[in-house]
Amino acid sequence: MISTAKYWVVIVLFLALGFGYSIYNQPLTNNDHTFHSQIVDLNDGYGYQIMKGEKIVILQKFIPGFPGKQKFVTKKEALKTAGLVISKLEDGKSPVLLPSDLAELNISTAVSH
Repeated sequence: MISTAKYWVVIVLFLALGFGYSIYNQPLTNNDHTFHSQIVDLNDGYGYQIMKGEKIVILQKFIPGFPGKQKFVTKKEALKTAGLVISKLEDGKSPVLLPSDLAELNISTAVSH
């Protein structure tokens, strides 16, 4: 009887440890901790917003790092810029963009009439 009880204690302990280990090592799939972007249609151009979960972290209505209040000419340009900002945020860097960052992305700063 005692050996059977020891057997069951060992089995239960082994299963509990295995279950605990599997829960501990699960990857985080909570989207509240990841950044993503959405393009904002501003009628005469585009902007973007950077979100963490459902919370807006950055709302960018104008081309950042460029003087004046010019909007992105295309959705693609706004998306590329938002992608760079997200990359910086994920690397723990400042999301501030410089004119050189925009030049590398080939962002058009021409005012459309």
